[in-house]
Amino acid sequence: MKQILLTLIFYLCATLSHAQKLTTESFEYIPNDLVARTEPRTDLNGRPCAVIRVGIALQGVVFDGNTIGSPKYNTGEYLVYITNGSRQITIRHDSFLPLTVTFADYGIERVESGNVYRLTVLTGTPPAPQLSQGNFLVMNVTPASSRVSIDNGEPRDVNSDGSLKVYLENGNHTYKVEADGYLSQTGFVNMTGARQQQNIKLKSTKASLTVKTSTSGSQIYINEDYKGIDNWNGELTPGIYLVEARKDGYCSASTTVALAKQQTETVTLPALQQIFGSLMVDYEPVDADIYMDNRLLGKTPNVFSNIAVGKHSIKISKAGYADYAGSVTIQENQQASINGSLRRSDSTSSSLSSVNNSSASGSVVPITVNGVTFNMIKVDGGTFTMGATQEQENPDRDENPTHQVTLSTYYIGETEVTQALWKTVMGSNPSNYRGDNLPVESVSWNDCQDFLLKLYSQTGKIFRLPTEAEWEFAARGGNKRNGTQYSGSSNIDEVAWYDGNSGNKTHPVKTKKANELGIYDMSGNVWEWCQDWYGNYKSNAKANPIGPSSGVYRGYRGGGWSNFAWRCRSARRDSSSPDYSHYSLGLRLVLSE
Repeated sequence: MKQILLTLIFYLCATLSHAQKLTTESFEYIPNDLVARTEPRTDLNGRPCAVIRVGIALQGVVFDGNTIGSPKYNTGEYLVYITNGSRQITIRHDSFLPLTVTFADYGIERVESGNVYRLTVLTGTPPAPQLSQGNFLVMNVTPASSRVSIDNGEPRDVNSDGSLKVYLENGNHTYKVEADGYLSQTGFVNMTGARQQQNIKLKSTKASLTVKTSTSGSQIYINEDYKGIDNWNGELTPGIYLVEARKDGYCSASTTVALAKQQTETVTLPALQQIFGSLMVDYEPVDADIYMDNRLLGKTPNVFSNIAVGKHSIKISKAGYADYAGSVTIQENQQASINGSLRRSDSTSSSLSSVNNSSASGSVVPITVNGVTFNMIKVDGGTFTMGATQEQENPDRDENPTHQVTLSTYYIGETEVTQALWKTVMGSNPSNYRGDNLPVESVSWNDCQDFLLKLYSQTGKIFRLPTEAEWEFAARGGNKRNGTQYSGSSNIDEVAWYDGNSGNKTHPVKTKKANELGIYDMSGNVWEWCQDWYGNYKSNAKANPIGPSSGVYRGYRGGGWSNFAWRCRSARRDSSSPDYSHYSLGLRLVLSE
């Protein structure tokens, strides 16, 4: 009997040692995938699930963990719905050993509601581990687009990080590494039963080109492909290229450069010549102030020459009259005109300055719209370090480099825009979680612009979204800042509703501690849209920055009720397309002084 038992144990061990194994190739967050919203599922508490796209070339796979419902299968991919906060998932199949994937191993602490992730799983049968007969060759290859052939075999692509693991028997083996645009490299390795490593860097056959511009904000194009702003350096295949600098309101400058293999070349484009038009302003009453792009231009009536081409905001203002606010487009060598009359104001459309003069302290300005009152908090101008400062632990790459920013005085909303204010201005409520004192959410950047226009028509005041710099300065406490990680505290539970305390929903504004300026909820509750196009930081100091002149995504800040604490830091950034909306995304108002 003992002999039979030993035989069965030996057989089982031998079977397991030769069983096929599943391996994880990658696990990553997919920021713009909307399947969790277009094909949603909720958990037992009614909270939206996260979705994992599992790429695996097998049918009949079973997923263990905090999954909800059966997965959807579609030719090599499963849609697996999993509860918020889950940290791992186990994959099972009759022909393979179980595979448990821990998300933290790939830099993702846990999955979040409404987010979509991609998990790529490989199948294969590794050889039995017989160290006396062979071992692994580990190759680290640059570039990561390389292909490796072992013993003249079929070329294999290296992984996205440039690594490749190959099991080889003892003895001499040859290898060849090649990549498009690079010189190939060959060599050999002698396997002796021990793991060996080869670090290989291919030499590029491409030319290296540096492009410098002489006008700040110039966009660089090479053969009509956009490359960046101000300066660019990169590699190009040999050939002839048209290098061009462009900027709205300026004549472009260009040159042609011929590049040979492994040539290094620098091109400096000349300063761009600005294009001008003119503007006639014929407005009553006489001597009203004319502002263009928030800068005083002169008094009415007047004609202004050398106005940069493009679209400009216009405000005409005089005490005792309601402001005119609009825009004008200036065209090359043409004169645009604005004419009309300001209407006399009543008590409900007084200017911001008159409200300030009647305010006891000038630091809090109450504004009432159709019976709904909200406060604007004064943020005195100052200079601060923007981005990944020391207290912002484990910053994202887009929070660097840190840089000095100087801002003029402005006013910012004491709270996020509430549903009561949105409803009285817009006549409708898009929010998923309903309540007059809850922050409005499920609004896109474009929706916010419509709201601001209607708010102006009802108040006569030019509200706008904050720039990223204005938002972060206010969140940090302005000139009263104490260097906290979140807005008002380094203890997030004091100042924010986030996934650790929100109960999976928004909460009424002003129910957590305010920051040093008396501003609430700048960390957590809902994200807040900013005015800027999203772009990378630069290290040089800036004054009143407004972000890139163009882009694809608009920025938003602050974190929300469904996010873990790290995403609610004052320096944390995120972005989406202007038409994107989500039930954890709202807005906060700003008024210029």
